[in-house]
Amino acid sequence: MNVAERRRLLEALETLAYREAENNPKPVTETFLPLKVHRLALRPEIVLVRGGRGAGKSALFRLLASGRSTGFLRRFFGDERLPDARWVDAFSQSKRHPSETALDEWATEASKDDLRIFWLAHLVLRLNEEGIGAMQPPAQLLAAWQERRSDPRFFMPFARPAVGELTAALDGLDALLGRDERLVFATYDHLDRLGQFQPVLRERYVAALLALWLSFANRYQHLRAKVFLRDDILDAGEASFADASKLRARSVSIEWDVESLYRVGVRHMAAAGEGLRDWVRKVGGGLELQDDAEFGWMPGDMAERTQRAFAERLAGEVMGTGSNKGYTYRWIPNRIQDAQRRIVPRSMLSILGFAARSAVLRPLGKGNRLIRPSDLYAALEGTSKERVREISEEYPAVRRLENLRGLHVMLEKKQVVERVARPVEEASGGIPTNGEAVFDELLRLGVVKVRTDGRVDVPDIYRSGFGIKRRGGVGRPT
Repeated sequence: MNVAERRRLLEALETLAYREAENNPKPVTETFLPLKVHRLALRPEIVLVRGGRGAGKSALFRLLASGRSTGFLRRFFGDERLPDARWVDAFSQSKRHPSETALDEWATEASKDDLRIFWLAHLVLRLNEEGIGAMQPPAQLLAAWQERRSDPRFFMPFARPAVGELTAALDGLDALLGRDERLVFATYDHLDRLGQFQPVLRERYVAALLALWLSFANRYQHLRAKVFLRDDILDAGEASFADASKLRARSVSIEWDVESLYRVGVRHMAAAGEGLRDWVRKVGGGLELQDDAEFGWMPGDMAERTQRAFAERLAGEVMGTGSNKGYTYRWIPNRIQDAQRRIVPRSMLSILGFAARSAVLRPLGKGNRLIRPSDLYAALEGTSKERVREISEEYPAVRRLENLRGLHVMLEKKQVVERVARPVEEASGGIPTNGEAVFDELLRLGVVKVRTDGRVDVPDIYRSGFGIKRRGGVGRPT
């Protein structure tokens, strides 16, 4: 492989660092990796699909909301038990729904009942728009919504006196679906965009939505919900209305093991272009890449032997020297996991993409490897910064680690507690100055870890982004 050929592959690989579900130019069916947990999430009794930022909730939402047939979903997920169903985008960040800004402005004056009526009305209007059943929303409400759907102040006055009619419309739809032995799933995503600068508004919206669907749980058998939600938002919603905890038994959390992370990396590489597909095919170690005209290129199983072959062809067999020396295929997941050994696929894609960005500046001149070990090391900082940005949006208390910048782990717990008690300029209000409380929250999130000797460690996926140093490095290549 010459420099020009390698540069083309690296430029394709670099795009993986920006593969969020919302901005991925590739069709979701070419990059989504179906897992067992997804099949569980699609069961009718599951209402909440939980997961942190980057876990793949929005990718699953996009797939379900794309209008694919039940037959397609059964083939894609390998589950013939999936029921005949229609999947309707009941809320997301799209023009089908009111804007987040308009909703936030209206919610400052809205009561709990108003918020619940909003979700009820919007559900009926969206089902009608999608041609589900023979529903007839109240004429004045429908006309107002069609004229200015982005302005709840305009159409909600017509919804309040029509609660009985709206409920009757859903009752009729559920009866019709029962006769036809079909299901309709109302799907909700991007709830974290509500109340972006006023979290209390988001909590109120989520609590109202969960309360509505909890009331529907026994009333409707064929009209169901799938709410894609971060765990922290669910926690806040539960605090706003006690019965929300009942929905946890009807939830599933999307989590990833190391094999699945390697597979999702390969799947995205295969979708990025013919050149990277050819490179993947030559990995060896039992790696199989199946061409499916309907689903794109799907990698087979990637046991440890296959992971090792992939990483070796990517960057070489080992990272580091001396006591820091270790196998590359282990180094990669170890560096992007949190203190509870959790990894999200976006971090896997990021470290591959950022490594390619580093390598394209000085590509190798010969051989089949795409990058050097030093490129992976350089990619860790960018990957960490991206993960810090993501999780800080969910949990602002994480920004308190800024107070550890320049320090070397391991650290004494007393020192860490003392420092995380201090507010930082970019942190939002509401975070306590009680260092023990903040530390306990960071521990719960997997952002810090207490070792057996009582000292505190910070996983590399967060440490690098905050400029926290590690004595002896992280297996840095020479």
